Amino acid sequence: MGALQPLGGLTLLRDGQKAFPAILAAIDAARTSIDINMFIWRDDKIGNRMAEAVLAAARRGVRVHISVDRYGAVLERAEECRRSFFHKRLRPAEECKARFLTLFYPRKNSLPPQRELQSELYRNILNEENITLDCDRHKADHSKFYVIDGRILFLGGINIEDKENGADRQGRVYGDYMVRLEGEEYVAAFLKKRSGLGDTSELPLSFPMNLKEIGIFEMEEHYLSLIRSASSELTVVMAYLSPLRRFTDALIEAHRRGVRVRVLIPGSSNFQDDSNKRTVRRLLRATRGGIEVYLSPKMLHTKLVMNEEQVSFGSTNITKKAFSQLDELNLCVRRLPSPFVSELDLSLREELSFARRVCAQEIRYRRIKAMLEGLLV
Repeated sequence: MGALQPLGGLTLLRDGQKAFPAILAAIDAARTSIDINMFIWRDDKIGNRMAEAVLAAARRGVRVHISVDRYGAVLERAEECRRSFFHKRLRPAEECKARFLTLFYPRKNSLPPQRELQSELYRNILNEENITLDCDRHKADHSKFYVIDGRILFLGGINIEDKENGADRQGRVYGDYMVRLEGEEYVAAFLKKRSGLGDTSELPLSFPMNLKEIGIFEMEEHYLSLIRSASSELTVVMAYLSPLRRFTDALIEAHRRGVRVRVLIPGSSNFQDDSNKRTVRRLLRATRGGIEVYLSPKMLHTKLVMNEEQVSFGSTNITKKAFSQLDELNLCVRRLPSPFVSELDLSLREELSFARRVCAQEIRYRRIKAMLEGLLV
């Protein structure tokens, strides 16, 4: 294997409208193997398009492995089209949880509960000999990635669902990232890390992750290290930001030592909106507005922490579950001069320019709901 140029072979894919065409093109060009690990895979337009692509690949001889976590079945049935591509029947406990979420988070334009249909496409995937499925285990695996032919890796925060490909049924435009990494070196390092044996110290990137089965829980300390090592700038873009004391204290301390701290959250989140608002108001009050808080008009599904030296993004929210109960996966890269880093920096500047900076007095949230969300997440 040849030496890698700094951050060569990385392509930033902003939002589903860029990510899905790139992923589908790689699947259509696959020659030997496809491995997909997904949290949510809905039975909607993009869910069916992805299923058609993997079925076509399998029928031309490509070996396909698909893992979709049973843990996501509740969320698949609690919002949007309310149909799962793979989880056709909910267990009684899952049904209760889905109903609770629909009541706890009432939504305009929501569809009623949908009858789960076993379409011809679904049956063909179940019966295709070149496709193996792992969809009934409750692994609590929140990571999202694709490995194509052992040389292309996609990872990030985007699930397979229509709302990631534009807007949700409430009209909220979604924002998120995937990244395409091309090169056997990257894929080999990723797979080695997934096995618990990896060392990416020779690469200008790493794959911080949680893997419960082998006792790896890196993400909490990884994020805290990025916050604590910041010397001049720190940006946090987070879909779900719980008021965890270690993190609010670390952000406040960064501000007090002279770091410019910017926090960007959705102006209206699909889940945990009150807990998000509680967290940022605590930061604003503790620093008298010194920490810059921005509310995005988008439903930012992004999970990103960046200081002047490194940036980490992927599937990991700042919540108790993300750090102690869920398998998670991020990509962390050094902010070396490169087209990839320039594109990422540009996208963050644009997201901040679209957002509205707020003060503590402008933040409103429901205290009881925020407390309940804290127990849930």
